[in-house]
Amino acid sequence: MVIVVLDDDCMVDERDSLRLHRDRLMSIGIGWVRRVRRFQKWINVACVLGGALLSGVGGGMEGAMVPETGAGILTLKGLCILLGSAVVFLGGLALLIIQDEAPELLARAAALEGKAQEFLDERNGLTARLEGLAALDRRRLELIDANRTMREALEQTLLVPEADAGGAAQGMIDLAGRYLISSIGFETGEAWAISIFRVEADQHGEILNRIAALRADRLDERRQARSWRRNEGFVGAAWVSNRDTIIEDCREPQVAADYPVPAGCRRDYDADRYRSMAVIPIRLGAERRVWGLVAASSDRIGRFRRDPGNRQVQTVDTVRLVARMTGLMAAAFSRTGI
Repeated sequence: MVIVVLDDDCMVDERDSLRLHRDRLMSIGIGWVRRVRRFQKWINVACVLGGALLSGVGGGMEGAMVPETGAGILTLKGLCILLGSAVVFLGGLALLIIQDEAPELLARAAALEGKAQEFLDERNGLTARLEGLAALDRRRLELIDANRTMREALEQTLLVPEADAGGAAQGMIDLAGRYLISSIGFETGEAWAISIFRVEADQHGEILNRIAALRADRLDERRQARSWRRNEGFVGAAWVSNRDTIIEDCREPQVAADYPVPAGCRRDYDADRYRSMAVIPIRLGAERRVWGLVAASSDRIGRFRRDPGNRQVQTVDTVRLVARMTGLMAAAFSRTGI
């Protein structure tokens, strides 16, 4: 698919220019008709009444319209009557045109203005769709670059004997960070996070510990991360169900009941920071056991949503890419026992 990218400033200038020409033409046409109608009474006075007066004056004169010599040259009386009749005829014709054509011209002008506005609206809609497709095309390219960068980072990490899964995961998302951000569409001022969790053993069984993170505020990455057990929060629920968990708005009433968070793991800012979530399990082996999970969050409603029929939605696809690459990394380290 080839996307034609139109310069935003150029499109704005053309739309403004079109509106300017449209307004100017409408102003000239409507103004002309209105001025003519405004001077209608003067046409009555100058042409109809003036012409009638001139004809009356000529008719009141003595003598014949044509000299008795028969030379065919009109007398003053004949000239007055003929000229007055001509003026009356032209004035009446002008009034007829104004009365019949002016409303139609005004109606046409209004219709043309409406058509011009419809055209501008259609053009604006087309421009918006083209801009959306161009943005989507750029995001897809970013997704491809993210895939390539993470794969290259993994290949380089595997050559380092001292490398471990946590360092490899962090290195992958650090190097591909700008591509991941653009691919998902995170915006300036948006509170977002991408975290990679690994299932690890502890004295109470198994727990999900964060081994890598990429956040809008890079300082948050250094803070102590919360760990999750089965059925705790979004990641704990996805761990148990072994299915993708995608939520458009975490403030919906049923969400809190389906994804309970223990009191010790709650934070005051959770409701504002985690408005939309996507949690993708990382599965290994023929038994498809959960090795870990990738969780992405945003404070923007609808940043992540289930819409498999919409090819323009790739925010969740980007999170799935991180999960697939982390799965490749996990499989490689599992063979070495790391």
